[in-house]
Amino acid sequence: MDTPFLVFQKIIKLMEIIEVLEMSQTSKRMFGFIKFSRRPIQPIQLFKAEHRRTISVYEKTDGNPKLVIWLKTEKERNDVMRRMRIKNTVLDVGEKNEKTLSCYLNCDSKEEDVDLQMIRLFNHLSDLFNNKTITVWIRPFRIATSHFLFSNLQFESCTFFKILGRETDILSNKDTSQLLKALNPTVGITLKCFVEKGFGSRNLLSLPRLLITNAQWLTFEDLLNMDCETANLRYHSFTEEDVKKFINHWMDGSNPKLMHLRLHGFELEPSWEHILEGIEYGVWDEKENKKRPRNFKDHYIYSIEEIDCQNGLDFERKSDGMIGTVMHQSDWIDFFVWHDTQF
Repeated sequence: MDTPFLVFQKIIKLMEIIEVLEMSQTSKRMFGFIKFSRRPIQPIQLFKAEHRRTISVYEKTDGNPKLVIWLKTEKERNDVMRRMRIKNTVLDVGEKNEKTLSCYLNCDSKEEDVDLQMIRLFNHLSDLFNNKTITVWIRPFRIATSHFLFSNLQFESCTFFKILGRETDILSNKDTSQLLKALNPTVGITLKCFVEKGFGSRNLLSLPRLLITNAQWLTFEDLLNMDCETANLRYHSFTEEDVKKFINHWMDGSNPKLMHLRLHGFELEPSWEHILEGIEYGVWDEKENKKRPRNFKDHYIYSIEEIDCQNGLDFERKSDGMIGTVMHQSDWIDFFVWHDTQF
């Protein structure tokens, strides 16, 4: 079965033929072939950083991109094997990796010029593969200048966006609100960046998936009120006592959607006797009648991670029989909730 890259090549060749022909019954049949030659793919990824602008296509069953288009403003064509054309856009195919294409623009191109080309390429790909869902990777300083890009992309939904920053990049409330309004993500966000003093975009906590690498701005009340299914927090201010309080609140029915909470920053194994004080708990034993599987499956956009919970401590919420598990490994504490979807 053809990969997305080979499908892309075949479709481009057909499009070139169609451009020569009049819109006859023959060309309509060719267009019909294009419509039915699509492979199921994941959301199309847009990456916009300092020097990197790419569009990547992932298959449903593989977390590695099968087609990557780089948008560049430097004319370095040392490894070009061949070229293909989409209307007025020329794509260079690399000799070392034929799944990687390069789209070269003039060296004096402005950011809006590059964004326009990214829009054209995305719209072509989304039509060819019949997928108008996106994910976005972006640097904080690119957000304010990306209104043209996000206003003209013909996407139907954004599942996820990731903000990547260096020490000099500071994410503001204004930029966060702008990106949330423009993309309206349905699944989650990742903030791998520093945030401004007073950062408080609490509406992020209503998304199903959340990863924050600088989470000191989150309070314990935020932790209790978040509506996430999965939350991964680093450089936070939560203590062992907060973990104890959180589990007790969960036992009383809080955070009903929660499936996995990971809190980094606990290099030493905590005192489980203290944290689970007053809660009946036990060690998972494969030989006994198990109430939960050994492995927890964490679903990401492009992949699935299986986490071995053999060494976890289990306890049951009396109100609904839900099983909770706590576990320490490396420098973090995991708290799992075994919903029906895990069985």
